[in-house]
Amino acid sequence: MNEKNYAKDAYPADIPIKILQFTGKLLQEHGNYKWVPGWLVGTLGIKGCAVGIILAQHCIVHFNSQDKNSRADTTDIDVDVLWCSQQDSATNQGTPCHVFDCPVRQRAVEKYGQPDQKVTCFPMAGKKGFLMACGEGLLLNSFSVTEILKAITHAIECSLDVDQNAGKVASYFLPSEDVAQMWSEMLAGLSHDLRTPLACIKGYVTTLLREDVTWDPDAQKEFLNIIVEETDHIESLINNLLDSSTLSWKGDIELKKEPVLLPQIVNKILRDQSYRNKNHQYTVLFAGDFPFVEADPIRIEQVLRNLVDNAVKYSVENTQITIEGKVSAGEIVVSVADQGIGIGDEHLNRLFEKFFRVSSGIQEYQKGMGLGLPLARQILISHGGKIWAKSKLNEGTTFYFTLPVVSKQL
Repeated sequence: MNEKNYAKDAYPADIPIKILQFTGKLLQEHGNYKWVPGWLVGTLGIKGCAVGIILAQHCIVHFNSQDKNSRADTTDIDVDVLWCSQQDSATNQGTPCHVFDCPVRQRAVEKYGQPDQKVTCFPMAGKKGFLMACGEGLLLNSFSVTEILKAITHAIECSLDVDQNAGKVASYFLPSEDVAQMWSEMLAGLSHDLRTPLACIKGYVTTLLREDVTWDPDAQKEFLNIIVEETDHIESLINNLLDSSTLSWKGDIELKKEPVLLPQIVNKILRDQSYRNKNHQYTVLFAGDFPFVEADPIRIEQVLRNLVDNAVKYSVENTQITIEGKVSAGEIVVSVADQGIGIGDEHLNRLFEKFFRVSSGIQEYQKGMGLGLPLARQILISHGGKIWAKSKLNEGTTFYFTLPVVSKQL
């Protein structure tokens, strides 16, 4: 559709017709919004579109496919990184949002952006979500297109209210083909991650049961300790999956805080024999008077174990992994650095999305569920901390996280 057809007052009667068509399809779909971006692109002639639906502590975002034969692109983004979820959208109803560092806007620019393209976004009232459009500036700024986008945003708001009152919020989680594929890949990663410790446990148990060998008590104790550690690792994997599922609905984590010394947790993690398979050299740098932090030791161990797991997974053999802790302005800063394959800039802003895995082209690096970093991020936020990463391709990656220092040391 040519943008000159959208000049102000060019065909005012056509606006309500298109809104009626949209509303009728919205009623037919019963809470399915994946088709909306594609419908708008085809109807308005814009370049791209995204619809975000906020539920609990995450936002389901649907992008239109650039290929007519492909399915819509759906992703999951944490609510606390969205500007529209932090503002009183009721007072700004109908006013476009132009926050440039919004992760959805960045994703839209990556997918559809060109030098002459404009991105505009309409937040929904009540922090229910948003409608984002990408296209030529004259087109998006035209009166007719703006009015259609406002009306459709309001129609989706009303639809969400109806669905919620009817108890249909859970319908957003019904498995589509895309979700089924995602879960299939996740379960494949889980089976791989479980197979390694299970093989280790079976190997040591089989060794202990051999009747042709008599093991001395020290060897038996060593084998049994390894079995315990591998069992703990399996439990950690399962807990990550269960915690991630729980967080999708609750949005919070129950913490049992106590004064914790992080160097002790790091040393405990590095005793895990699975980290010795690639002959990495581990360097631990914490000052002797490193302060306590008020934290849940089990949860913080989850964070550190996930970061060390990533460092090992994405590094080649015989390279250095450094874990360092510093004190800065009333908080501690812990870093886990590797000399691995690195992460491209286009992937850094997606590292903490659920089920996202860096695409490296090497099968070994694709294993896993993509839940470790999102869970680590939520744990740290619950502690009043934060997490981020810096990386260079073929040089390595460093993850950083912060935690508040205990005001009165023990």
